Amino acid sequence: MRAAAQQIDQTKREERQRAGVRMRVGFQVVVLALVVTLAFILVFPTARLYSTQQEEKARLAAAVEAATVRADDLQAELDRWEDPAFIKAQARQRLSYIMPGERSYRVNDPDNAPKLPTVTPPPPTPDPAELRPADDAPPPWYSQLWDSTLEAGRQ
Repeated sequence: MRAAAQQIDQTKREERQRAGVRMRVGFQVVVLALVVTLAFILVFPTARLYSTQQEEKARLAAAVEAATVRADDLQAELDRWEDPAFIKAQARQRLSYIMPGERSYRVNDPDNAPKLPTVTPPPPTPDPAELRPADDAPPPWYSQLWDSTLEAGRQ
């Protein structure tokens, strides 16, 4: 009987140990979940801000690169204008300047020349007798208006 009681006690102790281990494992899982959640809450805004700043940095770097290319192009154009031969060529091309002793000829292509308006003869001058209204024609509107004003003033 003693052996049976010892075995029962042993079984109960083992069950308590297993239950304790299960409770410890469950508690450890809950604590681990809380730590991971807290880490996510703390790290996510920082990571999002970092990625946003990296995108802005890349955009600004591209803008700086474009501005550098534009500045290089403008500097090259400025350097060209310091060359006297380039200035002469531009004056000849843009302003139609010629050097002393040269003769300038301008050829107009008839296909590209602007079309001149054709002159139409003025209409013949009408006879003054034709300008008088016919007897049966009604008087002009302003005469009718003036006549009606005078008539209204008399009444």
